[in-house]
Amino acid sequence: MPATAMVAVVQLYRRDARGDWWPEGKDVFQLLWCPNVHWGPPAPHADVSPVAEIRWRSSAEVTRILGSPPLPVRQEDPDYGYSPVRCTLTPVPLVDFPYPQTLPDEELIESVQEYVEATGDGDDVITRVAGLKFGGWPTWHLNEPDDVACLTCEAPCRLLFTVASDHTTGITVGPWGDFRVFACPAGDGHGYVFDQH
Repeated sequence: MPATAMVAVVQLYRRDARGDWWPEGKDVFQLLWCPNVHWGPPAPHADVSPVAEIRWRSSAEVTRILGSPPLPVRQEDPDYGYSPVRCTLTPVPLVDFPYPQTLPDEELIESVQEYVEATGDGDDVITRVAGLKFGGWPTWHLNEPDDVACLTCEAPCRLLFTVASDHTTGITVGPWGDFRVFACPAGDGHGYVFDQH
């Protein structure tokens, strides 16, 4: 596959998505990816997904803005939508829960399962939302919950960011799933694990 320009998937400011995931001195989060499916990409990228890059920036240090970014070379499978539609995000606080089977208390598991049945179709509606999500809990709608290990130290990573399939953004991830970014609790020096679910 020939080299191609990456696509800006999302740019968020600290003021719109506060949380403990922000590195010191950074107030801009950017997620870029190649809009093509990659078979057998190198770690830390997921198979059959776009190759992604995270950038944390300080808005005060951005002095030059590219007016006409280069267009990517598109070789996208029609079943996937890795070219987002340009749109403005509206930040909304969201409280979600871990997958019920990962909870430590049987009574709590039953309460969450009752909540899921009362508010949705019985699927993983408590963590699986349309759009984009900072933090929270990963969805496990395709397989049983599992730890995502840091590729540097093997510690369990936490969910940093999710890009879910969504009609508004025009993104379709795999079989209407999620593109997830996991971060090591040791810090961004350990890199990220990109996963498609």
